[in-house]
Amino acid sequence: MTMDQPNLLKMLSATRFAEGLSHEHLACLCRAARLVKLSANRLLFREGDMEDEVFVISSGHVRLAMNVPGRGDVPFLTAGPGDFVGWSGLISDGRMTATATTVDETSLIALSGKRLQELCNCEKDLGYVLLRRVAQVLSQRLLSTRLQMLDLFENERTQRAS
Repeated sequence: MTMDQPNLLKMLSATRFAEGLSHEHLACLCRAARLVKLSANRLLFREGDMEDEVFVISSGHVRLAMNVPGRGDVPFLTAGPGDFVGWSGLISDGRMTATATTVDETSLIALSGKRLQELCNCEKDLGYVLLRRVAQVLSQRLLSTRLQMLDLFENERTQRAS
């Protein structure tokens, strides 16, 4: 373990993301991890950019926004401690589907998507748990996006009625 790995292990273990993971799986994840600390209003990644890393929020908050033509970046979710952002780096080509910006001072555990994919191929149990975590995140993001779309359509309907 490098000097940061015991600290990363402790931080990761304390997150909701790590619930149910064995100590061995957490240690494997930490070998693919690094700590990132950002001040408020810092860009973590931009929609459309290629990114290898995925992030577990240890403390602070990250605002996720999608680009809406004519409106710019529209926030659709604020993720907090224990949440997982940047899933595209793990299961797709790494092209980000949202823009992520810190809301306040934020500590994140950055995990290499490529190394996680390799781990999942070797450690099938870990791969299954991570796939379930990503599916939960995608489900939450889909619901948030659907609610935003309903709000957008309601605002358009109200404006036309005025």
